[in-house]
Amino acid sequence: MGRIGFLILIATGLNFVASASAPTGATRISTNPDFTEGLNGWRTSGAVHLEQSASGDGGTEVVLGPGVASIRQHITADGNNHMMVSVLLHAVPAGSAMVAVRFFDGRGRELMPLRSPTDLRAGKTPGSIEEYFRPHPLTASVEISVSKGNAPGTVTVERAELDQYHDDDSALRGTQDTAALMQPFWQGSLVTDEAVLLSADGKGPATGTLMFAPEKILSVTSYDGTVQYREGVDYTVEGRTLTAVAGSAISEVQDSDLKHGELAWNVIGGKQILVTYRHSGRWTGPVQPYVGSELPRTMRLLRQHRPVRIVAFGDSITYGIGSSHMDQIPPYQPPWVDLFVGDLRRAWNDPDIQLLNSSQSGAASDWAHAMAGRMVASLHPDLVTVAFGQNDFWRITPAAFAANISTVLRAVRAANPHAEFLLLSTTRFDPAYTSDPLYWNRVTDYDARLRAMAGAGVQLVDMTAISGAVFAAKEPRDCLNDPLHPNDYLSRWYAQSMVAALTPESASPPSP
Repeated sequence: MGRIGFLILIATGLNFVASASAPTGATRISTNPDFTEGLNGWRTSGAVHLEQSASGDGGTEVVLGPGVASIRQHITADGNNHMMVSVLLHAVPAGSAMVAVRFFDGRGRELMPLRSPTDLRAGKTPGSIEEYFRPHPLTASVEISVSKGNAPGTVTVERAELDQYHDDDSALRGTQDTAALMQPFWQGSLVTDEAVLLSADGKGPATGTLMFAPEKILSVTSYDGTVQYREGVDYTVEGRTLTAVAGSAISEVQDSDLKHGELAWNVIGGKQILVTYRHSGRWTGPVQPYVGSELPRTMRLLRQHRPVRIVAFGDSITYGIGSSHMDQIPPYQPPWVDLFVGDLRRAWNDPDIQLLNSSQSGAASDWAHAMAGRMVASLHPDLVTVAFGQNDFWRITPAAFAANISTVLRAVRAANPHAEFLLLSTTRFDPAYTSDPLYWNRVTDYDARLRAMAGAGVQLVDMTAISGAVFAAKEPRDCLNDPLHPNDYLSRWYAQSMVAALTPESASPPSP
């Protein structure tokens, strides 16, 4: 997730520490986190006892020690959604307590641990440990624990809670024709559900721009597809410009309703209209080429219809934030990585192409560096998509970014020598978001550093160049959910470009 969105989530977690409810959008999955029911739901070892809260609020605290002691709780959970751990404690001496979250598969085998202070960090409240994180993709259960070693003193625990978010609701099925969605925008004469934000500056009617000049408009709908708009009644079209008709209920945005200034965070996803049309234009921007000749093992597995395990490793864009599925609004279009793998299964007639998404919202390349072994190498991938940068440009130099991504490749190949990689450079952000050229130039430099890594077994999908060209042809806000995250339309550029990277131009994949 982008910088601002991530800070909002952390702030939500901090608000939760002062209450007994889960953060917004999450469900408490731990039992009796504030010990109002004594030690019900908790397993203990060593010297553990209950005391009345020193705050005088009538609450209960758990005291560990003196000596080695711990409390722990094992919880059924899945690896599809982010979690948040929130623990409030007082340790004497300071640093004598450790908070841990451990992840287990369906057979009870440990997949990975997260421990304080290296993986789980201190919160703003004194004595708090608070972390928002993505579970291991194969997680079937988790264990939260607070423990004390053999050092003198005691550890007093006021609260230990684990919550799970609900971004990825598998019950929300897309309402669109996936095959039509995956027709590349740069090919053919039909464009399906192109997003356009009709916006007005107060000096005239709301207008928006299409990628191509339409020869025939087939449909114009609301973003959720439930409202059909009529030409001449709701909108007019001239060249590539759509104009809202005065008095129409067609979706539009007034400039006065948007925030302005440096780092203004406008959520515009769902306010665009969707246009399907025929045209005779030609895309002159960059197109992702076929790079499968440099990914021979992946292509061999695809051609032989053998199982392929794809691990997606990235930030919130790869996790899917910005897609209508994750926002839980119609048309519930899946994140780009799901569209990509789904189209591979269809094109190669191979249902055994497996996707495991190890992406985390808010993650930058230094997190990728630290977690590559646990979140990627442990999954034994055949192909890894690596996509970071949207959280890096605030603070990570191009040299450090490149070093972090190189470490990811080495860590995965140390355990999986035959693994191959598709590196994705990040999309451009909305230029209106920040005027600091340092950030824009860093995204450019990240792209160049990734290109320099390309070679046998490692190839680049250049979303920086592609998104920049799309933003030059249309308004960036046509393509974005907020200043950083692609909406459904730009997500399809991701998915279509990824499929193109693995589709030979000279020979179409076998039909299903």
